[in-house]
Amino acid sequence: MAGFLLLMPISGNFARYLWWRHTSEPHLQTGSVHSGGADIHYQRYLGRAPAILLLHGGLSHRLSWFSQLPWLVDSGREIVVVDSRGHGHSGLGDSELSYSQLASDVLALMDALHLTKVDIVGWSDGGNTALVLAHRWPERVQRLVAISANYDPSGLTDDAQADAARASNPLTHWLTRWWTDAGPGTGELERRIKRMWLSEPRLTAKDLTAIRCPVLVIVGGRDVIRREHAEAMAQLIPTARLEVMTDGGHSLPVTHPGWINSEIGRFLGVRLP
Repeated sequence: MAGFLLLMPISGNFARYLWWRHTSEPHLQTGSVHSGGADIHYQRYLGRAPAILLLHGGLSHRLSWFSQLPWLVDSGREIVVVDSRGHGHSGLGDSELSYSQLASDVLALMDALHLTKVDIVGWSDGGNTALVLAHRWPERVQRLVAISANYDPSGLTDDAQADAARASNPLTHWLTRWWTDAGPGTGELERRIKRMWLSEPRLTAKDLTAIRCPVLVIVGGRDVIRREHAEAMAQLIPTARLEVMTDGGHSLPVTHPGWINSEIGRFLGVRLP
């Protein structure tokens, strides 16, 4: 749901990220894994287990974690950043998008990297994907942070549903192309992902009740996810708790990085710098 992110100002954290990237020497591996007719790109920063997977939102890409990546990597934990299919350096494939497919992509990546069990931080579509993964393959997820996620399309506000039902104007399309790094495939990616937003995910109350790993549900008071939807999610997942940033929207990792980083750090046991 990058349409709600694109006009946010780039903070000083982005400058700090660029400085970190060019002055630090993390043990970085890059590659791709074939899954469901597409090559899924990843960046892997070697470190201590369990690995932390960062799953970005729809119509963005791996760079959206610029406020989180430096301190997580510097903590010494293994960090894996994924480009969701069609985004960044990952292929889109020929089939319609679904959260089931996105979760299968993550599982294929984990298998290829020999990651038996991981912590996941998922934002928006990344959070939805992580919820599906935790439901279908509970033995592979140790802890889960779901930021601005929804388990059913009804969780979207009326404005968000209306936005998903219409095509972008030229300016928004240009910004989306930049933010997704999807190049000429941006238009097709946007069409498929908006169809997915209007029809998925379809996790039931029974599905959520079956999730057993510790879950931190985070939502903004001005989010495109209804607060009552996030509250219901946290109540249905037996091991979940809810945190609300009252003055925040859908872009919390960008607009409120200090608060988000503190919440992630406490929940995953990662010391802040």
